[in-house]
Amino acid sequence: MIALPSGTVTLLFTDVAQSTELVKRLQEHYGDALAMHRRLVRAAFADHGGIEVDTQGDAFFVVFGRASSAVTAAAGAQYALAKHSWPDGAAVAIRIGMHTGEPHRAQEGYTGLAVHRAARICTMANGGQVLLSGTTAGIVDDEEIRGVLLRDLGEYRLKDFDRRERIFQLVIAGLPNEFPPLRAVDQQPLLGGTVTVVMAEGRRMMRLARELSREHFSVLIKEYQRFVSEVLAEAGGRQIEVAGDSVAAGFATAREAVLGAAAAQRAVRAHDWPYGVRAAISVGVHSGDAGIGVLGPAIVRCAELCEAAEGGEIFLSQATASLLEDEYLGELVIRDVGEREMRRSRGAVRAYELVLPSSGTTPT
Repeated sequence: MIALPSGTVTLLFTDVAQSTELVKRLQEHYGDALAMHRRLVRAAFADHGGIEVDTQGDAFFVVFGRASSAVTAAAGAQYALAKHSWPDGAAVAIRIGMHTGEPHRAQEGYTGLAVHRAARICTMANGGQVLLSGTTAGIVDDEEIRGVLLRDLGEYRLKDFDRRERIFQLVIAGLPNEFPPLRAVDQQPLLGGTVTVVMAEGRRMMRLARELSREHFSVLIKEYQRFVSEVLAEAGGRQIEVAGDSVAAGFATAREAVLGAAAAQRAVRAHDWPYGVRAAISVGVHSGDAGIGVLGPAIVRCAELCEAAEGGEIFLSQATASLLEDEYLGELVIRDVGEREMRRSRGAVRAYELVLPSSGTTPT
């Protein structure tokens, strides 16, 4: 066991951005890319005295004795990932958030508001972006750190914190430093314990991309992303990720998740899509530990279930089906459909189908 520093420390969180898109693009090579990401990030953190507190899925929780070391390590990690030659032209980008404070030492890590503040700052970042709390920025502002500058992004409200936090971005020489607006914190509440992820994947999208003009397809895909995201959010979905024709959201319970999946299927069927298009989705649902990155690890299984399902079908993993054995689902029925072949990879996945009635009531 490595001794964790006490007193004033800098807490740093990371997770992989757009993991849904990476899973779909890399397929069986995703595991290799994730392992390489871990090696590059670990090396950058270790070079500057970072100590891993926790690592789950595609996320890291690391502590540094000095704020300047955390900043230098974060810049090194982003640079290593950006310059690495990834398979199939894919790019693994991570969000990084950090805060300096005095957390309470626990038996296997840290507790306290400082930990939650750092984690929430991480969830606001875009892929490739490093965010600092005002406290951390104030400390490192007195030091000259080669190759980096600070950019004041203004004040933001962090979930469950009354005081607004001034957020700073690390501007890293040689890397892109212009990003979309920070992810709205109200749309990124953290989930804990067991989380159930719902992923909706468009069907016939490649064919539509060929049949429609570029302008018309752009309008269609934006409407698709907006509409499916809103349906899942209204059903209680959180930590929503969008990548191409895939939309994923985390739910606190398996029951909420399958009701959200059913709502998405019904809504997509009934929606008036642009240009008379009849859109269809396949849906995958899987339950697992939230970990640090919340959606990352579970998205892999959801993508496999989506790949095995046809348009209009909802496939559940065995884990989700087991959690629902004693739940009331109204007229929704779960049936074991055994091993199903995935279209692209030709592998097989065990699936349970959530069958929707043609008409009837939905449990409340």
